[in-house]
Amino acid sequence: TTAGFVDRFSNTMSPLTSPPTSLILQRPALRCPVCKEPLALLSNGARCLNGHHFDRARQGYLNLLPVHKKRSVNPGDNSEMVRARSRFLDGEFYQAPVTALLQQAAICLEASAAPVIVDAGCGEGYYTLKLRQQFPQATVCGFDISRPAIQHCCRRSKALDLANSNEWLVASVADIPLLDNSADLIVSVFSRVNWSEFDRILKPGGHLLVLNPGPQHLWELRAQIYSEVRPYPEDKLLNQLPETFALTNNTIVQDQLALPNSATILDLLAMTPHYWHIKPEPREQLNKLKQLQCRLDMRLFNFIKRSLQD
Repeated sequence: TTAGFVDRFSNTMSPLTSPPTSLILQRPALRCPVCKEPLALLSNGARCLNGHHFDRARQGYLNLLPVHKKRSVNPGDNSEMVRARSRFLDGEFYQAPVTALLQQAAICLEASAAPVIVDAGCGEGYYTLKLRQQFPQATVCGFDISRPAIQHCCRRSKALDLANSNEWLVASVADIPLLDNSADLIVSVFSRVNWSEFDRILKPGGHLLVLNPGPQHLWELRAQIYSEVRPYPEDKLLNQLPETFALTNNTIVQDQLALPNSATILDLLAMTPHYWHIKPEPREQLNKLKQLQCRLDMRLFNFIKRSLQD
């Protein structure tokens, strides 16, 4: 139990290192990325029974991505990409997916009085904070492998006067620092789906919402970049579906984007994997565009984790 863990944690510490009165273990239930023991929150960070300590950054987040588990020095989106994403999303161009996501989340959580919501690969925190505002009774945790993205999350939540209502983590979806069966809802927006880790941290009967591109997503933007545009595969995710999950709903989310200038078009580009592949000539063409009408085509999948009786 939580109380038992705090007692055991306290008993392992000498009087000189006794925990401050602010020691708590609260939802979301964090897990040490080194030894997998529960993490207790301290006033200045978090610590496990084995003495692994993680300082809380001045911005307010915890870095639970050990150096030896990084694939590069600075993994994930860089600061420029994070700022571009934030500018574009703050322009409210993606209201259709936000509305669909919140509607499905409400269905998933209708029987939960105080749910735990995890945004896996939360990026700059746009969708995370929409969930926070929509479900004030929930505990919300957002994590991303990009430190600049999580730092931006902290600034964004502070600007919205929500600085103390979320837990922000630098962490990887390959090794999520949350305890088993601790989440009621996982949200994955254009991010990697790790079925085994999602299965581990999600409660039986809990839900996973995955927002992915549909076949025609950003077709006109891609036509500016490539000589041949191919539809995105629509059934790739479903082909990977493990037996522990069942699909309950598949929502088609579509809209028409009116991008008013080249700056907005380039910000949208920076949100996509095409940012890494575009050649100088089409980039220059995008920079000269005065406007662009572009299709938004997404798929929102609602999965449920089967209970032990299923």
